[in-house]
Amino acid sequence: MRKKKEHGLAHFVEHLLFKNNSERGIDEIRKEVDQLGGELNAFTTKEVTYFTLKILSYHFVKGVKLLSDVILKPKFSDDEINLEKLVVKEEIRMYKDSPEELVFDNFFKASWDSHPLVREILGTEKSVTSFDKDLIISFYNKHYRTDNMIVGVSGDVSSKKVEEVFANYFYKNDVNNLLRTINQKPPKYRPRSIFLKRNFEQVQILWGTEGYIPGDPRRESLALLSVSLGGGISSRLFRELREKKGLVYNVETQLLTFKDASLFGIYTATAPQTVVETFQTLLQERENLLKNGISKEELDLAKRQTINSILMAIESPSQRLFYLLDSYLVYGKIIPWLDKIRKIRKVTVGDVNDTIRDIFNRPFSISVVGPINSQHKDVLKGEIKND
Repeated sequence: MRKKKEHGLAHFVEHLLFKNNSERGIDEIRKEVDQLGGELNAFTTKEVTYFTLKILSYHFVKGVKLLSDVILKPKFSDDEINLEKLVVKEEIRMYKDSPEELVFDNFFKASWDSHPLVREILGTEKSVTSFDKDLIISFYNKHYRTDNMIVGVSGDVSSKKVEEVFANYFYKNDVNNLLRTINQKPPKYRPRSIFLKRNFEQVQILWGTEGYIPGDPRRESLALLSVSLGGGISSRLFRELREKKGLVYNVETQLLTFKDASLFGIYTATAPQTVVETFQTLLQERENLLKNGISKEELDLAKRQTINSILMAIESPSQRLFYLLDSYLVYGKIIPWLDKIRKIRKVTVGDVNDTIRDIFNRPFSISVVGPINSQHKDVLKGEIKND
């Protein structure tokens, strides 16, 4: 986990790596990507930074060489650092204008208090302003090492060629300086309510509780419950909130999973005048689930939907690759597709109903963003059961 002074630094370094480097300038990088007909990109999550390259197998070697230059040969010039600070600050301001981003970040805060996983990926304007060249280089040297990277390839390239090419361009660092990861304790769930009043058109609501960490045998039953409850246009909440009552445009359930922590949430947005009715409908559906559970028909539909999504993902090289990478990062091994499907098929109605009783009897946290008033707070806060 990152130190406070490094808040947002992984994302900032990701930006800087797409500037001039010791091998070639940014214009050369862009031109070569276009000449190869490829797509070169990167993004940072709360736990990992991904660098992605999509290219024809014919250009595999040239593409890996380009990717290597971008990641391993930065310049980190003062001019580029100062310029990128302006860019990232604008990105932060854009993020602050996004109600969906705000409601999710506040949901983490409402659930996990001040744990490092709660910190915004972009950092803050204050933290970005404080970054200096020495800190950036120190952070880069500590984390952007080939002995701290996982490489995944999906496509028409032999494993032998992959090993040979990456051995050439992603050389091993000095084994005497291997990175030692500092263990960070998993976040402790401390449910509370966070309200952020903003002059948006809608009120965003994210309401949820602690989920099951990777490796927990109940994860499949929770995933199927999530699909049945808010995973598509046939789900309970979609039918009730949108099709029957017209209260929302969209409603969905979320499984927010990290290596050693997880949250389950229900997300939706509605007009200020329908916030109370929308939330009361969510409470009614919770009580209905606790009283009656789900039916075999609902479970069978959720299974078909989930398995079909997995099978369709196999057809996409990009989705297949991210599945393999995420599997290795979370579990330390590749979970075969068929094993995942077998586990889903084994889940029974009794398993899901046990999960319903466990999950919906837990204390819930809530994040609300938008033009809220005291009535909204009274109704929504009254449901939160703080320990």
